Amino acid sequence: MKEFKSNPSQTMLTISIGFLILYVYGLKSLNNPFEWALMLSIGIGIIGIVSKQLSQKVEWLWMKLAWLLSYIVPNILLSIVFYVFLFPIATLSKLFAKKDPLKLKRQKGSLFADTNKCFDAKSMENPW
Repeated sequence: MKEFKSNPSQTMLTISIGFLILYVYGLKSLNNPFEWALMLSIGIGIIGIVSKQLSQKVEWLWMKLAWLLSYIVPNILLSIVFYVFLFPIATLSKLFAKKDPLKLKRQKGSLFADTNKCFDAKSMENPW
């Protein structure tokens, strides 16, 4: 795995542009400008230009937030997928299926299936 190379100025630029996009989105589609997003974008941009030490601290906080979210978000998304899609489909399938797809219920003395097929040389040429 590649080691993370720190670039505080690029991180500050990315965060600043992200808040600027949030401001423009609020201005255009919601007709409710997010003034705080614009101020935060300008503030983070100025911090990125003026102070390298503050930029490194903001980047450290940003990376810690990303690390924390990497533990939370996948679990939430997988839980939603399971309970919204997979569980209802499996429950409906079990309720309305007439066959036993895994053959868990023993209907005969043996589960061995006889195949009475005659194999010739042509069937051995391309087995798949």
